[in-house]
Amino acid sequence: MIYTRMVRLLKYFIVSRHRKGHGIHSPFVFELINNVFRSKIPSEVTNTISSLRKDLAGNKSIISVNDLGAGSAYTSSSLRKVSDISSRSSIRNRYARVLYNIARQYDERNILELGTSVGISTMFIALGAPRSNIISIEGCDNLAEIARDNFFKYNLGNINVITGDFDEQLQYIRKTGFNPSMVFIDGNHRKEPVIRYFYTCKGLIAPDSVIIFDDINYSSGTNMAWNEIKRDPEVSVSIDIFQMGFVFFRG
Repeated sequence: MIYTRMVRLLKYFIVSRHRKGHGIHSPFVFELINNVFRSKIPSEVTNTISSLRKDLAGNKSIISVNDLGAGSAYTSSSLRKVSDISSRSSIRNRYARVLYNIARQYDERNILELGTSVGISTMFIALGAPRSNIISIEGCDNLAEIARDNFFKYNLGNINVITGDFDEQLQYIRKTGFNPSMVFIDGNHRKEPVIRYFYTCKGLIAPDSVIIFDDINYSSGTNMAWNEIKRDPEVSVSIDIFQMGFVFFRG
């Protein structure tokens, strides 16, 4: 039922916000709906992530979180249980399915993620695109270390986690010549930083790319940022599934 509702929602938002002739009946959008939004995840992927979620749910260790973004909506304390971080900040399965499937479309190409946390969304991306070179940026050293341990445990060697301020690390990535074809932005849920990350990443991306935003309805600020981003004249297609927003750049 949720898949049917999501596809109906997709049809509305694609028709309302398509650009450059990429409407609901275009081959690009038709394939996107079938291959990304309607496709299921292989059971072995689901089992792998379920195993990780179970391990994290049982991890009652307390770590210090130096949050460089908007902060937690649940607590103002910097000391948090790993289990709480995992349950509250990790991507939900219905959207992880979409993230996995869209990563499959960009396998063998560079992928960038802003906001690693404990690494669940990163793992969905890596499992969907095992031949891609993935860079994931995390602002908190302690969270980055947990994520690295998870990637090592599950033999995911195509992920490079770097830590620090997103703006600073994006400038570093620019100097390396890393040009991602898929970008997933899930951190610092405030209007101005989200817009800034968009314009910076737009200057990095390779041709025929996608930038994905999580939590576009997290606050009025993130929603305003999303509304501005999808109107960018270089965006060919924008898709809104309430939790996530996708902007595609087509030649």
